This record gives sequence, structure tokens and C-alpha cells, in this order.
Amino acid sequence: MFTETETTHDDVIGIACEGKLSESDLQRMHALLHKRLERPAKPGLVLDLANFEGYDGPPAMLEDLKLDTAHANDFSRVAIVGEGTLMEWGTNLVGALTRAEMRRFDTGEMAAAVEWARRR
Repeated sequence: MFTETETTHDDVIGIACEGKLSESDLQRMHALLHKRLERPAKPGLVLDLANFEGYDGPPAMLEDLKLDTAHANDFSRVAIVGEGTLMEWGTNLVGALTRAEMRRFDTGEMAAAVEWARRR
């Protein structure tokens, strides 16, 4: 599942993913992003993946790939918050699909991730 996280800044969208994401979770996330991206300026995006456990099967992985490619040019910066080699690998993979600047932060660096995502 995912939740939209609140930041104190209008120019940053925050999303926290927990457990395994299903295809329907990712479809709802895609709808949320479309709604938040109605503004003309490109916001930053902070993805909190500290408690993310992966996907609930191949259809969910495919839906995430669709989401990533559909929004490849919609964000100024993307901050990934999470630990481990898998997070580094995933950040590099998604970085190849987007024009946004990307950076990974450790779980204790959420405030720094939000501030970094705000800078243009």
C-alpha cells in the first residue's frame, strides 16, 4: 500500500510505500500523481521506500514501469528514501527512465530529502 505524505512545501509531492504494492495500488498512485501534477511548475518528488517490500507480482511491476515512464519528465528532482543495495540499484534503474535529477537518502534523512527535492 502507499500513502501520500504531507510536506510543508507545495512544491514537493511525498509518497510512502509500505509492504508490497499491488497493481491497483499503483493505478491509484498514478491517479494521485495526475491530480497533483495539474500545476504548471514541476514539483519535486520524495519516495519513502523504507518499509517497501516489493511488488505483488509481475502485473504490479509492469504497472510501476508504466507509471515511471508516463511521468519521466514531470518532476524536477526525485529523492528516494531507503536503505541498502537494492535501493541504490533501483534508484539507478529509475534514473535511466527519467530526466529528473535523482538522489538516494538513508531513512533518517527525510528532512534533507525534502529540502533537496525542493531545490531547482
